[in-house]
Amino acid sequence: MSARVPSRARLAAAAALAPLLVSCSVLVTGTPTPAPPRTIDGAQLEHDVREVLAANPSTEALASAPVQCPQQVVVYPQLVLFCQVVQGNVIRSIPVTVLDRDGNYQVGKPF
Repeated sequence: MSARVPSRARLAAAAALAPLLVSCSVLVTGTPTPAPPRTIDGAQLEHDVREVLAANPSTEALASAPVQCPQQVVVYPQLVLFCQVVQGNVIRSIPVTVLDRDGNYQVGKPF
């Protein structure tokens, strides 16, 4: 059985159609889908708030109390969100400021 060798005319036609096929595939795929927005992990935020509370002698007692923070907050620089600490019958708020688009944040002092 012999292998069939494509003629020069067929190779030339295929080479001429290749750019057209590539441009069609670009048109069909369209624009890329944007990445989902970056969010802050609420569980990690609660952990970090506890660590900040434990590191400061004036707030150390709050570190063992339940901490509740918003879950899956979309990152916007300068956004201020609030976590809550329940100590006995007193609810205290802790401001958390988003610093940049990477989701870095700063934990403030409870009030």
